Amino acid sequence: MSLLKQKTKPPLCPFCGQEITPPHPFDDFLYEFDGGECSCGAIYGLDPTSRNGGMVIMQAMVQACKGDWEKAQALSSEIDYMEDIIQRYSSMTHRVNAPGAFGTLYFIRLKSKK
Repeated sequence: MSLLKQKTKPPLCPFCGQEITPPHPFDDFLYEFDGGECSCGAIYGLDPTSRNGGMVIMQAMVQACKGDWEKAQALSSEIDYMEDIIQRYSSMTHRVNAPGAFGTLYFIRLKSKK
């Protein structure tokens, strides 16, 4: 195992602990940032520069709401959804804590209504 692999780790979903797939372009042209979906239902978006966090979070919210912008804007953190981040993500290596990595993955998971 290389020294780089020993110091870095794969990105894991903060809600379920499973390894996530590399972010990819969403099918809809409305989404500017790459992202993905964990098998637990969490949606994630990549901010490669760590300067567009608000836009990436909003995009993940809309994606989680199946494209419904009004619903996404009406949701409240910790009441309707949970959020978390992974910092120092490298999209080149799909690893966390890689040398020179400064991307951020933003995660949103809607809470189920009972």
